[in-house]
Amino acid sequence: MVALATLALPAPATAEPPLRLSPQLADLARGLICSPPESGRREAPDTIAGWIHVPDEPLRIIHPSSTAPAVLGMGFGVEFTLSGSEPLALRYTVTHPPMPPGGRTTQGWDGIAMPGVEDAIFFQFDTEDELLPGRWSFTASHQGEEILHAGFDVVTPEAAPHLTGLCRDGGLLSMARF
Repeated sequence: MVALATLALPAPATAEPPLRLSPQLADLARGLICSPPESGRREAPDTIAGWIHVPDEPLRIIHPSSTAPAVLGMGFGVEFTLSGSEPLALRYTVTHPPMPPGGRTTQGWDGIAMPGVEDAIFFQFDTEDELLPGRWSFTASHQGEEILHAGFDVVTPEAAPHLTGLCRDGGLLSMARF
């Protein structure tokens, strides 16, 4: 693995990261997660790794925040519930600073969200190459229409020392919701 040089990192954006929600959402929580136990991986050819994590238990936001420290084992994202009565085929996209090895800035995968059933979009830091400070965002869209867009500022651990110790050995230390 290539180690990420951290000599000159961009400062966090000064404006609050955007949060845009469609009327098709019944509920949303945005924040930090600890790496959940994995029950498997699902093929996702439009991602750098070629797969996404499939947690073996529901994802839980442990700390509401739009700021995430770049720490291995830490994750961030959104939990959401659709309103309505019909399932939606969604395109999930994460946008981030250029990621090694090729400088890619977006990754995506497809899924189905059921109304009234909690779903999640998240990213967890698994490798040193992924620890990229800057503006990140998650989008879920249906047939080209944005259902949600949630921005995050990823910062160095030194910029958010109060957040860096939330996850230890992949375990949850607390549970909090918006």
